Amino acid sequence: MTPPSPAATAEPPSDFCPVYRAISILQEKWVLHIIRMLLSREMGFNELARAVGGCNSATLTHRLEHLETLGIVCKRQEEGPTRLGRSVYGLTPAGRELQCVIDAIGDWAQSNLPAAACTEP
Repeated sequence: MTPPSPAATAEPPSDFCPVYRAISILQEKWVLHIIRMLLSREMGFNELARAVGGCNSATLTHRLEHLETLGIVCKRQEEGPTRLGRSVYGLTPAGRELQCVIDAIGDWAQSNLPAAACTEP
């Protein structure tokens, strides 16, 4: 029997390894899709859910709350014809800085993935 590889038994990086922390946030399902949609403009919850496509309401709510806690997404209440109005989501300046990450992923995909592998949600 062979011993496990060092990578398999390695401890995760220290609590403040910026790359490790960023990847752990951005790898969560739907996060990059949410950010990509909000880079174009602010959106209400239902509009964002349709734009992202396939993400259930509970997951979208959880992701948005987490991104808001991290200072990536901001939420504001918009007055409406009803008493409750609606929540509108946008990106903070820190969230907008992720444009270069999305662009880099797009450039890499354009250069390295066959066209048939690219599908929009």
